[in-house]
Order: sequence, then structure tokens, then C-alpha cells
Amino acid sequence: MLCTRVLSSRRRLLRSVATFSAKRKVVQRNRACGFPDHHHYDYLRDNIAEALTDRMSDIARDFPTILDLGCGKGHMYKHVNSHVTSHVIECDTAQGCLDVPRTPPEGITTEQVLLQQDSLLSEFQDNSQDMVVSNLWLHWVNDLPGLFKEVNRVLTPDGVFIGSMFSTDTIYQLRVSLQQAELERTGGISPHISPFVTAQDLGSLLHAAKFCMITLDSDLVTTGYPDMYYIMEDLKGMGENSCLGSGAPFLRRDVLTAASAIYKSLYAEPDGTLPLSFNVLYFIGWKQSATQGVPKPRGSQTMSIADLDQIMEDLRNPPAPSNS
Repeated sequence: MLCTRVLSSRRRLLRSVATFSAKRKVVQRNRACGFPDHHHYDYLRDNIAEALTDRMSDIARDFPTILDLGCGKGHMYKHVNSHVTSHVIECDTAQGCLDVPRTPPEGITTEQVLLQQDSLLSEFQDNSQDMVVSNLWLHWVNDLPGLFKEVNRVLTPDGVFIGSMFSTDTIYQLRVSLQQAELERTGGISPHISPFVTAQDLGSLLHAAKFCMITLDSDLVTTGYPDMYYIMEDLKGMGENSCLGSGAPFLRRDVLTAASAIYKSLYAEPDGTLPLSFNVLYFIGWKQSATQGVPKPRGSQTMSIADLDQIMEDLRNPPAPSNS
């Protein structure tokens, strides 16, 4: 799923390595949108989109224009209300996602933009968007540092970048089962599931792109399946099947059979259900502005944290007013 590998050097420099085929991913996502029951596979993105919308609503500001980066089938769009924004620009690299019919929320207008892989946000002007939001799409971007800089460019001063993406340990049960089965059957392992970004790397990338007041939190979502083949079918229906650009070989049938047995032996619940975990990182970053508050210089405090108990006690029990 996640196909962006972030490497840190001792100097804290970050660079991205393209590990997947962007063209193949567009084909996979377009095909997934064409399935007759494609809405059956929207449960994860809809769930995370609702949680992301709650975080947007916590910001006590109006955002006249929101750019939905990697909008998919409109998962964010269906949860946004007119108290947050009046106009949404839905952007995606897959035309099939944009073509899926959706009902616009009351009081909100929309437009759609098909993004080009080699210039994702080049057609948007500087300082033109009040908010950029992205829901479970960034893990398919090869050049995250470059994209984050572009997001910062198109945001208005004091604009906000808010989103979600898969993090480490996502679908680890499937990864471990496939690796053990392939090692047993072939004597080696090949990459079939890409690495995921860590919270530390995501925070560093946002900081390097000149975002400030960065906030990160995570949520672990676990779903249950009857067997491993249902898991792989659901990932395909979500458009999350592998598209590694390294030419990873197809899994042999005997490897899949062994992986299914290993999955059950290692992770099956007492009722036979197989859990699959999705570790989701939520993030918020603000574009710098002269109107934003700044922390006071170190050493400028007038009270010590050691006196906090006494300060709280004084506030709870103020001195009696003088009668004089």
C-alpha cells in the first residue's frame, strides 16, 4: 500500500525514493471504481473521512475554499458541511474516481480537477487555497517532500493542511504471513507490501516544507475477515493492491495457500475471525503567517513550573477581601 520510503541521514536530510508505478496505480484505482459493488469497499475511507471532518470542525474558522487532494469517490465531500466551507475543489489522478456520482452537501458548491502525475498542483496559483485536506491518499505519492512544498505554496498565509495517511504496522498481519510463507516455499522473500511512513518522518517532512504548529495523532482501526482471500479482495476493491515498481514477482499459489494457513495460526480470533490492522496518522500543519502567535523566548517566564501546585491552590482559595 504505502509506496513512499523516507530515508533519514545523520544530518536529518530527507529524500524520497520512487518505489511504485504511479501509472499502474491509476489503472488499479480506475478499475476499482468500475466494480459493480465498488461502494462496498468504501467503509475504511468513509470512517477515516468522518474522523478527519470532526478535526476540521474543531477549528474555529471558516474556510471559503477547500482543496480535497486525492478525493477518491468523494469520501470527504459527503461529510463536510456549510459551517466549514462553501466551496470544495475535488482533485485526483484517477478519472474513474471523479466520475463516480455523488450528491453535493447542502450549501456547498464543487468543482473537479484531474491531476497530472508529473505536476500535481502546478495549475493552482500561489496563496489561493484556504485549506488543503487529504484522506488516505498520500501514501501513494513518490515525492512527498516535493508535494508538501507545493501544498504550502498554494495555501494562503495562515492556511491549514490537514490529512490522514497510513503509518507503520498497517496490515502487518498480512505482511508477516506472506513473508513467512514465501520464505518456507522459495527460500527467500520479495517485497509485496511497501514500507509505511513513521510519525517522526511525517513530522520532519512537514517541518521541512515550512509548516508550523504541527500536530500529529494516530488511531488504530482493526477490521475482521473470514479468511485471507477476503482481505486481498477488499484491498483490491479499495484500489490498495500492490503496484511496486521494482517488478516484484507474482505470488505463487502454494505460497498463498501457506500464507493463509500461517495467518490463521498466528492471528485468528477465538471465533475464527482474522483481524487486519490499519494504523492511521492524522496531521495538521499551518502555513506561516505574521498574524500567528509565536512562543515567548526561552527564559522569559516569571513563574516556575515547580510552583504550579501552590499557584493552583491560591486560585482555588483566594484570600478573603480586606474590610479596611
